[in-house]
Order: sequence, then structure tokens, then C-alpha cells
Amino acid sequence: MIAMRRNAKVVFASTLLAASLHMAVHAQSSGGNITGEASSGDTVTITGVDTGFKRELKIEKDGKYQIRRVPTGEYQVVRVHKDGTIDPVQSITVRVGSTARVMEPGQTDTKAAASDS
Repeated sequence: MIAMRRNAKVVFASTLLAASLHMAVHAQSSGGNITGEASSGDTVTITGVDTGFKRELKIEKDGKYQIRRVPTGEYQVVRVHKDGTIDPVQSITVRVGSTARVMEPGQTDTKAAASDS
């Protein structure tokens, strides 16, 4: 009976340790996210300057997009409208555990500017 209780405690402790290690691995992500908005029907292409990472997104009706678990680094973002016109290329930086926001041309991210100071 005592041996069964000890075995149960060992199994419980092992399970708890494995679960905590699993959570720690997820918390130590080496990438970040990219988010933005565009018009329905637009195509957004995101290309890593140094990594070669590339994603092309066809924007749906709500206009919002997000790419998760993107390697850190510098990215070029190109938006092609459904009429064929192209916005100026935007540069963004993805940092560990953060979300880089692609802004509409001519806009600035006041939240990011305030948090960087």
C-alpha cells in the first residue's frame, strides 16, 4: 500500500514536471507576430529581408490579417489592391514575443511610439 502511494506521487510529480517544461518551451518563443489591415480583395506579401520567409495573403471581407510565429528580423510588406495599384513598400521589424503592426500608408502607430520611448 505504501509503495503504491509512493509510485502515485512519483507519477504525479513526473507529470507535473513534464507539463511545466512544455509550458516553458512555449513561453520562450523565438519569433513574433505580424498584424495589419487591408481592403477586401487586396493581396499582402510579407518577405523576410534576411530569412527568406515569405507569406502571401488574399485579404477577406473583414480586412484584418495576422501571421503568427514569424521568425524575428526585418520584413518588407507589399500591398497590391484589387485594381492592381501597389502601395509603397513598408518595412517592419519582428521582435521576440511581440506583434509588429503594418500600418496604413501615411499612418503611424502611436501606441508603439509611446511604448518605445
